Amino acid sequence: MSIFYWRYELLPKHALSAIAGTTPRQGALILVDGGVADVHPWPELGDATIDSQLDQLRRGETTPLTRRSLAMAHLDRDARTAAKNLFEGQVIPRSHWPAAAGDVPKAFDTVKVKMGRGVWIDPALARYRLRLDFNATLTAGEFTSFALSLPPAVRRALDFVEDPCPYDSNVWTAIRQTTGVRLALDRGDAEDGVDVLVVKPAVQEMPITKKEVVITSYMDHPVGQLFAAYTAAKEGIGSACGLATHLLFESDPFIERMQLDGARLQPVGGTGIGFDDLVEKLEWKRLA
Repeated sequence: MSIFYWRYELLPKHALSAIAGTTPRQGALILVDGGVADVHPWPELGDATIDSQLDQLRRGETTPLTRRSLAMAHLDRDARTAAKNLFEGQVIPRSHWPAAAGDVPKAFDTVKVKMGRGVWIDPALARYRLRLDFNATLTAGEFTSFALSLPPAVRRALDFVEDPCPYDSNVWTAIRQTTGVRLALDRGDAEDGVDVLVVKPAVQEMPITKKEVVITSYMDHPVGQLFAAYTAAKEGIGSACGLATHLLFESDPFIERMQLDGARLQPVGGTGIGFDDLVEKLEWKRLA
């Protein structure tokens, strides 16, 4: 197996979450036997740094992130070999709008807000379905107080709250009973106290569940973003997903190719995941 890599940097337009500011994001595209994939770690969420990810991959060792990257690269390789685009015959689900991207376009009916202590919800957003993400930064008591203090219009607009506090089945069950709020668990497959599973194909396989599933990108490179979109399309996800994350970053040649049709992310032309000409021009370095 031959592996090449190309390091990149993504520049956030605004703070990305309660645990990540505007520091440039470090990642790498990998080229594995002709197939392309993304390696975009989030050390804030416990991932090894990009240097460590690449060093381990060089030694033949994998992490949850690089195992998924290799699987995606193999999919891309097979499609490129067959001269087919991965999205042929697939329909990408609608996306929610990332609030940090600015004013909500008319095509979007669902908005996701990255929360934190002291973050204020604009009452004007109550005309949308709202998804609030705390990245488990609150205690159960803090979140309960927050939820019960929300204006009635905002409470009615809530679709779900993602990771209000660290997951504990008994604690989350009590929160749901007290607040009446639906709760979503990110990067997990627990059942008790959970209404929605938020799945990130960059670091996990699809769970076997009867619960509602929302697929999101890893706020990563457009290559990784499109693999999340491919997974959502292939799995036939009916809920609005989190696939419009290129809007959170300053433009670059890959981001310039990303387009929305209403609230749906569109495939990029080319074979495999696309970007054929851009991929060909990259200055790849041999990793293994």
